[in-house]
Amino acid sequence: MDFTSTPDRPAVAAVVSGSAPIVSMSYQEDGSRLFVASESDNTLRVIDCLTGKPSEAVAVPLRCDRERLHFVTTTHHPNCVLFAGKGSPTQPLGQRNAINYWSIHDNKILRKFRGHTDTVSSISVSPADDKFLTSSKDRTIRLWNVEEAGSMAQLQLPASATGTPRAVFDSTGLVFAVSAGIAGGKGQYVHLYDARQYGAGGFAELTVSPEGMQQAITSHIGAAGVEYSPTAAWTSLQFNASGNQLLAGTSEGLAIVLDGFEATVQRVVAPTFKSSAGAVCCFTSDDKTVLMGNPDGSISCFHVDTGAIVKTLTGHSGPISAVATNPKYAQFASACSSTALWSW
Repeated sequence: MDFTSTPDRPAVAAVVSGSAPIVSMSYQEDGSRLFVASESDNTLRVIDCLTGKPSEAVAVPLRCDRERLHFVTTTHHPNCVLFAGKGSPTQPLGQRNAINYWSIHDNKILRKFRGHTDTVSSISVSPADDKFLTSSKDRTIRLWNVEEAGSMAQLQLPASATGTPRAVFDSTGLVFAVSAGIAGGKGQYVHLYDARQYGAGGFAELTVSPEGMQQAITSHIGAAGVEYSPTAAWTSLQFNASGNQLLAGTSEGLAIVLDGFEATVQRVVAPTFKSSAGAVCCFTSDDKTVLMGNPDGSISCFHVDTGAIVKTLTGHSGPISAVATNPKYAQFASACSSTALWSW
């Protein structure tokens, strides 16, 4: 995605209006559909990425009020998604915070994955098979298979870790990364696991130090005149398509590009102004650009290698709450309450 070679692009290809703030978006692996979740009204919308309109097969938003839809992730099945629910306060604690395998074809929950005792913070589906990882505020990481109700494995954070962990597969499904804060403001753990031999523990146990983070902040965005904490909690984690870089978002709105093998900080980029809502960011599918949604409704397009803003996109009427890149087509999506599909 070379945003510098064609000044008039990217451009809005379509806008699908909505009435509730969008909390997450996930593209189908063939790039044909986009699933859009709104937590406040518990709805899931399905957008046809080729026409820019609601999918004819699911023209009316689906609702899941009982489970209290939190966020959504696509699976390898074209008509099934995984979504994290918060459950009802009237339910027993062990039945809340379930992950649900939902058939959008007939609007049925086919399987529930229970075990987490607090809010699920992330779901990552393996590109290689039907396994998926979940992380939760209960300080655990769990590995599941969509064909089995119980978890295959569980990782409990050690006492030296703090905050909410994150877990994500790389683009091959052979490696996954787990991150968590280090108690006492001593930085961030990033542990890498072989997905086929996860029981042996991490093959690389890496640390992002506050000193390294502060040096990168000072070097890359120090001139902005805004102070950012080098120990701010990480709120998201993503591998790029090549698997050689990680993108972490922080609670203060920073996006951190890390070496995918050594976890050294390669680049730090910031929104148009400091955000307390957490970073809204993702890699583009060619690994050249970091897209960052801003509180003022704009989208900053940062060059991964230089950190320079190569394009600023405008059009949304409210803060950007989600961004996602189409894995197959020259398209990405951004959302506030409405969803925009951008092409170039």
